[in-house]
Amino acid sequence: MTGPDPAPYRLSDGERDEALESLRTAFQEGRLTVDEHEERSAAALRAVTGKDLVPLFEDLPPNLHPGFLSASAAVVPAADGEGPVDLAETGRSVAKKKKKDDDNLSSIMGWGGFLLFVWGLPTFISGNVTAISVFLGFFCLLVVPGLITSLARRRRRGGGPGEITRG
Repeated sequence: MTGPDPAPYRLSDGERDEALESLRTAFQEGRLTVDEHEERSAAALRAVTGKDLVPLFEDLPPNLHPGFLSASAAVVPAADGEGPVDLAETGRSVAKKKKKDDDNLSSIMGWGGFLLFVWGLPTFISGNVTAISVFLGFFCLLVVPGLITSLARRRRRGGGPGEITRG
């Protein structure tokens, strides 16, 4: 395998699972026989460090190598000094966070619409000033803070699909 040697750190359960998933994919693609898959899976379960996994993936294409073994997964020191940071993982976590923020905004908008339809519409139709005041108070307490927070995060992040830009 070309590229930097994997760090001599002990493997985590997640890294070992990722290696097993890569071997399973290679087996499903027909790159390994049943016996080879069983032998390599057993060796992956016994592996202590990333170096122990390298021989298991040397004859497989790079796209089947676990992310922590591949040369494309650059590892750099963390800014806060807490150890190395995997840039590939960082990119994935940013994408997940962006999706989570978008999901939060969608949830808040859905909740606000539901609340408006089920409680607000009948309240406004009734014309009762006290009921309208109570509804608006709850609406402002439950929906508006989350909406403002989600929109502020989205704007700070640089927007996303459907963002309105000024010309």
